[in-house]
Amino acid sequence: MIHTTIKRSSTAMKRALLASAAAAVALGAAPAANAQDSDITLGELVVTAQKRTERLQDVPVSVNVVSAQALADSHVSGLQQLQQLSPSLTFTPSANTRGQGLSVRGLGTLNFSDGVEPTVSVVLDGVVIGRSAGSFFDFNDVERIEVLRGPQGMLFGKNAAAGVINIVTARPNLTEFEADASISYATFDEVRAKGSVSVPIKSGELAARISGFYNESEGVITNVFDGKKYNGLNSYGVRGKLVWSPDDSFDLFATLDYTRADQDCCVSTVRSILPTTRYFGPTGPTRASLFAGVDVGPYSREANFDGKAFNDQNTWGASVEMNKTFEAFTLTSITAYRAFEVEDNNDADGGPLALLNVNSAHQKQDQFTQELRITSPAGQRLEYVAGLFYFDQDVSTTTEIRGNFGQVLPAGAYLQNFIDRAISTRNFAAFGQATFNLTDDLRLIGGLRYTNEELKARFLRTIPAGALAAVPGLGGPALDAPDLHAKDDDLSGKLGVQYKFNSDVMAYATYSRGYKGQAINLLNNLSAATVNSGQYVLAPETVNNYEVGLRTTPFDRRVIFNLTLFQTEIENFQAQTFDAATTSFALSNAGELRSRGVELETQYRPNQAFQFSGNVAYADTRVEDFAPACYPGQTAAQGCVGGRQEVTGSALTNAPMWSYTLGASYNRELESIPFDLTADISYSYRSSVFFTFRDPNTIQPGYGLLNLNVGLQSTDGRYGVTVFARNLLDEQFVSGIGTGFLDTSATGAGYTQSLTQDAFRRVGVEARVHF
Repeated sequence: MIHTTIKRSSTAMKRALLASAAAAVALGAAPAANAQDSDITLGELVVTAQKRTERLQDVPVSVNVVSAQALADSHVSGLQQLQQLSPSLTFTPSANTRGQGLSVRGLGTLNFSDGVEPTVSVVLDGVVIGRSAGSFFDFNDVERIEVLRGPQGMLFGKNAAAGVINIVTARPNLTEFEADASISYATFDEVRAKGSVSVPIKSGELAARISGFYNESEGVITNVFDGKKYNGLNSYGVRGKLVWSPDDSFDLFATLDYTRADQDCCVSTVRSILPTTRYFGPTGPTRASLFAGVDVGPYSREANFDGKAFNDQNTWGASVEMNKTFEAFTLTSITAYRAFEVEDNNDADGGPLALLNVNSAHQKQDQFTQELRITSPAGQRLEYVAGLFYFDQDVSTTTEIRGNFGQVLPAGAYLQNFIDRAISTRNFAAFGQATFNLTDDLRLIGGLRYTNEELKARFLRTIPAGALAAVPGLGGPALDAPDLHAKDDDLSGKLGVQYKFNSDVMAYATYSRGYKGQAINLLNNLSAATVNSGQYVLAPETVNNYEVGLRTTPFDRRVIFNLTLFQTEIENFQAQTFDAATTSFALSNAGELRSRGVELETQYRPNQAFQFSGNVAYADTRVEDFAPACYPGQTAAQGCVGGRQEVTGSALTNAPMWSYTLGASYNRELESIPFDLTADISYSYRSSVFFTFRDPNTIQPGYGLLNLNVGLQSTDGRYGVTVFARNLLDEQFVSGIGTGFLDTSATGAGYTQSLTQDAFRRVGVEARVHF
């Protein structure tokens, strides 16, 4: 089956590339109206990757910029889909938002433990989001997203060891009224609506902006047990902003946002079943009989479970940014509070028996951050940014696990654990980065960050009255650990050189050291032995990144050609693994992770009608000195010794070696009506990955997604309608593969898989207005 799927994916990729080429040729055959080819240049991209507004081509950092227009054209509405536009980024799903994760260049944290924080930082309007779950909200009124690759700790707060997703939303317009709205309808009864209004309250001095969105669709997975649909959309949100600028030397930017998501998710389907697996002893039902009549296989869209599956989350926040310009510098203050609350449950056994129907959590998080920053004027011999950062976060979670675990128990008896845990994080840092202009063309770069972090946690696991015993593997005996703590400090830095050959060519080379603090093991199955030995503390991650980049805009700036070579090494990576044999998760430090490769971003605009783009990422990843649990059925000859496998030399999980995005857009003025014909086509590809180290049953073959938009837009830009297709070739793929619940033996296992709407063709229509 794997070989068949690989062949199918390869064929689909060729068809997609041919379709892209054919579309480009067809569009190119049409005449371009009013083309002034001598006047054609690509628009300048502006970023804040170094905490000051700069041209992208002048920045010695590996940055992929995703514009608001690119998000709209691709119907990308959240971080879960952003990998379709930013090839170096990878999203890994989970049974809930608490376990989802992002990776950059194959490096990132995927962890259920409340005591482990992300390696890729998400920043919203200058505010660091402390937990991964708090960053999975719908994009609302976004101006651009900057994907910064490699350590960014010199300027971007905590947990930026592998990269930063910098989300910048649109600010109010101080001088003009603006309004935008769109609504779309697509396959799966998908309805998406969004809008924004910006009003100058006092022209040039005070303005407000409010935006909102609503998304809804039916699920793509049918539970045959009750006919209910799962893995759909149901979310809404609002964001308000205020800008006050009484004079040229001062401005204040205040935001307030709220998002609600009530989702029946995140359900997996059964990929394969061991025919011999029985529950409740040798005469009990087989797993195969429980799924008789249910579609079982790759890309199955049917499930059969009797428990509940949901993920309901509220996310909100407020921030105030103030900038005061003095004669020689600008002082910036960003004060923010953010929080989220999530309740979720999944039927862990995934079947129509009460093996583990209750696997629920109620988590609350709140954080306060304060950043003070001083920025020198641009264009001086010495340019610098320096500041102080304070981060205060509290996370508390209650978890319940309940079921019979497939065991023969007395009538009405069950196994149960209740876990109550919490962790507080206090982080203080002083940071700075300076650029010394030796000449007009040659610059030296240096930066330092001092970090001091303290963690305090508690853990209480009980066996509630009425329960027969603890849940094995996923729970455990009663344990009260009220005083778990860790404290550490670190000094990290950056060195580099930058040279500008001329106005169109710049090159740089940098070395940077990143840091992510210690972690505390707060997994459900935390043991007394681990606590008593002090091994509940995981060592901090340290990152060494070497990077060489070339930024060019040749041919009268009709072309952008940016190339980056990198090598990133993480020591003491905080890894989570799952042992299917014992149905238990484990935390440990992996010895070393390495990712090396090349990134290419290019654009080409031959005339006013056409624009082409291509983003390519190659990442050769490797793990050293790490021995997770063997995969089911792994033999000694295949490397399984004492229940562990040494995976040194293996590629990282869910880390494609090749990923790329190709795109072409076209705009043609129509002579008979006051409208322009618009069209764009894009193709994104990701090569094959393992979801579990070396397990051949967890391979996702390479696949590509072809997207197409064709529409009409009024010449004044006020009105537009577009017919769109996402995954036009219906290229099905899975986002994750894992072992089936208790469906393991000495010879192998059954498997489940995660699917999203992006794995199926969606066709729809969208209408837009702008004033």
